[in-house]
Amino acid sequence: MESTTIEPGKGDREKRVAIIGAGLSGLVACKECLAEGQDGGVEITADVFEARAEIGGQWAYQAEPDAATGELHSSIYDGVVLNSCRDTTGFSDFPVDPARHGDYFTHWQMHQYLLEYADHVNLHPHIRLSTKVLRCPQERTYDAVISAIGYNTIPLVPDFKGLKESFRDEFLHGHYYRRPGRFGGKRVAIIGAGSSAIDIACELVPGCREVHLVTRRGTWVLPRYCLGKPVEAWDNRATQIWMPARLSEWLQQKLLDVVQGPHPDELKPEHRLMQQNPTIRSEFLERVRTGLIKIHRADVDGFEGDHALVLSDGTRLEDLDVVIACTGYSRDQPHLPADVLRGNDDDDDDELDGGITNNPGPAPPAAEAAARYVVGAIAGHHVPPSGAALAAAIRSEQAWRRAAFVSSPRHANTETYVPYIDDLLAPLGADPTLGRLLAPRLLLGNHGSLLTGLRGLGAVYFDVTSNAQWRLCGRGAKPELAVETILRTARRDKEFSKREKELLGL
Repeated sequence: MESTTIEPGKGDREKRVAIIGAGLSGLVACKECLAEGQDGGVEITADVFEARAEIGGQWAYQAEPDAATGELHSSIYDGVVLNSCRDTTGFSDFPVDPARHGDYFTHWQMHQYLLEYADHVNLHPHIRLSTKVLRCPQERTYDAVISAIGYNTIPLVPDFKGLKESFRDEFLHGHYYRRPGRFGGKRVAIIGAGSSAIDIACELVPGCREVHLVTRRGTWVLPRYCLGKPVEAWDNRATQIWMPARLSEWLQQKLLDVVQGPHPDELKPEHRLMQQNPTIRSEFLERVRTGLIKIHRADVDGFEGDHALVLSDGTRLEDLDVVIACTGYSRDQPHLPADVLRGNDDDDDDELDGGITNNPGPAPPAAEAAARYVVGAIAGHHVPPSGAALAAAIRSEQAWRRAAFVSSPRHANTETYVPYIDDLLAPLGADPTLGRLLAPRLLLGNHGSLLTGLRGLGAVYFDVTSNAQWRLCGRGAKPELAVETILRTARRDKEFSKREKELLGL
């Protein structure tokens, strides 16, 4: 990034914020900065710096690496369909249009949604494209810097024994996979069992001669639909807030057993259903049960000869043509000062990356909640913990995470979904607690009657977790739009209500 002469905001009523990245998180961070002043708070000027020539981050698809630099930012492949459903995905005050999107929709549609969001809240004048941030020297150019570059950009490939020395066939990270056609007729092994590994395996099966999937601990794979509803509808606010976690998991596991049968033994992990980030692909278990995808419960010992992969249980996968490693991504953010990110290289369980989290739910509501929390702190609406209080909170969080999730680098920063978002928004009074939702302003507000209010309350707690619930109360609330969206979602309407369109300016 070229040097700039922009000065920090003057006084407590004016701030300047730099945002690195114009993907999903960067866009919503910019929007929340601008909304702060519009809501009568501190005037925040936001500058968004985006290295690429377009906005959208991961969702801005790239067919191949950049011809000049060799860089490939997006990990999106042609066949990506979102794992989160329409009514839980999107931002809380800009619902996804049900007339143009199915229950689950494609990455092309997700990118278009982000473009429409940027238009809707007029973000383009604040975005500088083709501007890469190289470092953030600790100077007073801005009052705050928000790093929103994500972490699915730099592939992480283990140093497999014998890979460079002996293996002569094709090896690639899943980051570079785009479509199945060129793998037709080949024997393929996939290392890993996360969402991309499962997706790629299912895409390759129709055309490949063999498809093997190597997983150390196994995984739970969920269908997109359960008894006619998106699977997320069975894990609502009530089950996440009121029900003990183990009881909720047990009930969900029994429901899945009824819907898709017991999990195949070769895939069934030792950990509980929600002790890992869920993987969703409806036809995967059928592919496994019919033998089209062969599961190997082992670690990779190394490569031998020109075409062989050797596993820790002694199995040799011979005559392979391709190995695809779906082994995750590096979380480095080299543009930030070293003391911004905390971590312990000797113990992955103690790793804490500054603000980078995983949670078992759609990214937009969580990213938006993080943006609202951070902007609220910049504007002075709350004071984040620091010093001894922060250290104690981190230790408590780490202890909880060890008990709640499997021990792996991928889960070192995993959070819950509804409780995590609620915790972020609690300082702003925007977490929809039962007490707040029972207030007459919401029960008897602009939407009509007590009966309508009770329907909305029931939908918040017992229906699909509509992201609009986080605009019902507190700072940044838009209760009329939120109630309209929540009720329309509960009715399963296939288009916006007339009032929703009016409130959205459509």
